[in-house]
Amino acid sequence: MPVVNPEKLIALQRRADEIRNDHGKTSLTDALIATNGIISPKLAGKIRYLDSRPDEQLRGITMESSAISLYFSMSRRSGAEEPPVHKEYLINLIDSPGHIDFSSEVSTASRLCDGALVLVDAVEGVCSQTVTVLRQTWVEHLKPLLVINKIDRLITELKMSAGEAYTHLSKLLEQINAVIGSFFQGERMEEDLQWRERVEERVAAAAAKEKEKAERKATRSNLNSDETKSTTTDGTSGEFEEKDDEDLYFAPEKNNVIFSSAVDGWAFTVRQFASLYEKKLGIKRSVLEKVLWGDFYLEPKTKRVLGSKHLKGRVLKPMFVQLVLDNIWAVYEATTGGSKGKG
Repeated sequence: MPVVNPEKLIALQRRADEIRNDHGKTSLTDALIATNGIISPKLAGKIRYLDSRPDEQLRGITMESSAISLYFSMSRRSGAEEPPVHKEYLINLIDSPGHIDFSSEVSTASRLCDGALVLVDAVEGVCSQTVTVLRQTWVEHLKPLLVINKIDRLITELKMSAGEAYTHLSKLLEQINAVIGSFFQGERMEEDLQWRERVEERVAAAAAKEKEKAERKATRSNLNSDETKSTTTDGTSGEFEEKDDEDLYFAPEKNNVIFSSAVDGWAFTVRQFASLYEKKLGIKRSVLEKVLWGDFYLEPKTKRVLGSKHLKGRVLKPMFVQLVLDNIWAVYEATTGGSKGKG
C-alpha cells in the first residue's frame, strides 16, 4: 500500500464519525503499520516500530503505550445487488503493554478508546493479564474484538493436526467466555443486592408512613381510608429485571473473533471465508457465517450442511476444519513443512 500523505490524515482526523480508536499488541501493530507503507512487511513483528525506548527494544517488551494514526479504506455493499460504496477511515491505534506490571498503561489507554483488540496467544491461552484487560474493557464499556494470535505455533511448534487445533481453539474460546461470564454474574449479583436494598427501604418507608397515617386516623376521623390503602403498596411493587447476556460473549459466527498470525502477516474472520465459499457452495453468505463454526458438517456429495444429529454414524470433519483450517495447514505444509518439520 502506498504511503498516505499527511494532508489526507489531517483531513480524516477532522471527520470524527469515521475515526476508530483501538489498542492492540506490538507484532500486530507492526503488521498494521506495514499496510500504510511506513515499514516493510518483512520487518513486521521484528522492528517493533512503536517501542521507541532503548530498554523496550533491548528487553523485547512494551513498557509504555504508544499511539499512531493509520489510514484504512474499504468497499462494502449494503445489499447483494447494490454497488460497492468506498469508505475511508482513520484508525487511532494505541499499542499498550502486555506485561501485568504495566497494567496502569492499559487502564489509561482504555479510557481514550471506543474499542479494543484483545489479543490471546493460541498456545499460552488465558493469562492473568488477559483477565485484567478483559475486565478493563468491561469496566470502560468498550467494544472488544478477540484476536486469537499465533495460530502458526499450533502447526510449527505443537505439531497439531487441523482437527486437534479446532478442538484446542474451541476450548480456548470457552475459557475466555467464562471470564466474561464471571464479570456478568458478579455485576448481576451486585445489582440484585442493590435492588433488594431499595425494596427494603421502600417497604420500611411505606410501613412508617402507614403507621403515621394510623396515628393520625385515631385523632382525625375524617382521614380518607382509600388514600391509606394506596399508600401502603406504594413503591413495594416491581420485579428484578433480568438481562440477556448472549451478546456479551465472543463467537466466530458473530464476527467478533479474529484468527491471526501477526508474525506471518495474515488474519481472517469467518465472514471472509463465507464470502469465498458463497458461490462455490451455492449457500448464502449469511448462512455460511452461522455454520462455519460449531458442530456443522458439509455432506460432500449433496453439499448440504448437516448438524451433528444428522451424521448417522458418518465421520465428517467440522466445516471450520474442512473449509478453513485444512487450507491453512496445507499452505504451511507446502512452505515450511508444517507439523512434519520439513521445508
